[in-house]
Amino acid sequence: MTGVHDRSAERGQAAIEFAIVFLLFFAMLWGILTFGFIFAAQNTLTLAAENGARAALRYQPATTTAGATAARISAATTMATQTVQWLQNFTPAYDPAAYLTATSAPCTYNANLICFHVQISYPYAQHPLIPPFPGFGLFAPTQLVGKATMQVDPGNLLPGG
Repeated sequence: MTGVHDRSAERGQAAIEFAIVFLLFFAMLWGILTFGFIFAAQNTLTLAAENGARAALRYQPATTTAGATAARISAATTMATQTVQWLQNFTPAYDPAAYLTATSAPCTYNANLICFHVQISYPYAQHPLIPPFPGFGLFAPTQLVGKATMQVDPGNLLPGG
């Protein structure tokens, strides 16, 4: 007989196909979410470093050059820490102060200028924002870093300088 088809041979085929397609789509969705959060965290770290460097440009009351430099570094640290607050709220084990450096030194291209360097990092391998999907850890960065540098004329550290 032609045209007669035994349906018992196809039992479960739709369920298997659905399972395979579901796993593929779920992996794609998980990848989009994971790398979206990584992208947002990286942008936040870069913004934090930039905001910290900008804060170092602002006048800070002081009577000595060393005091003004220290006050500007403190302002840079505070601003950078405030900018990454959502990361700390999202991952309570992350302490931004432990991964933040704000320093000043003569600029490499002109020793007459002071450069304020701000760097903040996030150990993504230790504190993933989304639990890792098997195999995605190979593509995720272990460390996210934001860096910024601003130059200041030493004559502008103190009022009337």
